[in-house]
Amino acid sequence: MPEVPALRRSVAILRHLAASNRPISAGALVRGLEIPRSSAYELLTVLEELGLVARAESGYVLGAGVHELGASYLRTNPLQRLAQPVVRQLAEETSATAQLAVIRGWETVYVLKEQSLKSVAVITATGVRMPSYLTATGRAILANLPKSEVLAMLQSETGFVTRTGKGPTSVKQLNALLAQTRRAGWAIEHGEVTPGISTIAAPVHDVLSRPIAAIGLSISEESYAQDAEPLIERVVDAAAEVTAKLR
Repeated sequence: MPEVPALRRSVAILRHLAASNRPISAGALVRGLEIPRSSAYELLTVLEELGLVARAESGYVLGAGVHELGASYLRTNPLQRLAQPVVRQLAEETSATAQLAVIRGWETVYVLKEQSLKSVAVITATGVRMPSYLTATGRAILANLPKSEVLAMLQSETGFVTRTGKGPTSVKQLNALLAQTRRAGWAIEHGEVTPGISTIAAPVHDVLSRPIAAIGLSISEESYAQDAEPLIERVVDAAAEVTAKLR
């Protein structure tokens, strides 16, 4: 097998960062991976230029480019094909709008949308991008990612934006929402994307138990207030069904 030391060391750096929940200093990478100091700094510089790593106050974290590569992989794997009948059934059984979404960079991107004739109007058409921290699907994914990756995704953001005056406005508020989502196993947003519309979402995991997508269900806030529990259960079950299909 050909030896390409720089490539092997670069992959080792990325895997080392992926396994940590906090930034890692260049010195720690040198010691942990037994890479020459000069080589480590050169590789980190190139990886940073490519968006695969990002600098934090106390070291390096994975860059948003890593998740971009993961999202590209999604386009060639069976995720959308396997998820479509599940998403369609969810929409029909609940008379609502169901979506499948992934995260690219710091944005939620909707890759599937199914709706019944009685669905409420929402703006989650296929290809639409939204700030991941505003959407229930985005939060369902973010809550199950290492904190270092979430931090890397937000590196390019100069400030939190809102569409309706609702939603987190700081990393502290977002972390609180993500902690709540992790405990519950599902995410919710009320009118943060579309006024009067609530969206429930649950994560879809791959064979390595990594959150690669989320299934969302958009309904009126009145419907959520009346039937929250069975709707949440249905969304969680749909996400689990797609997860099972991927394994």
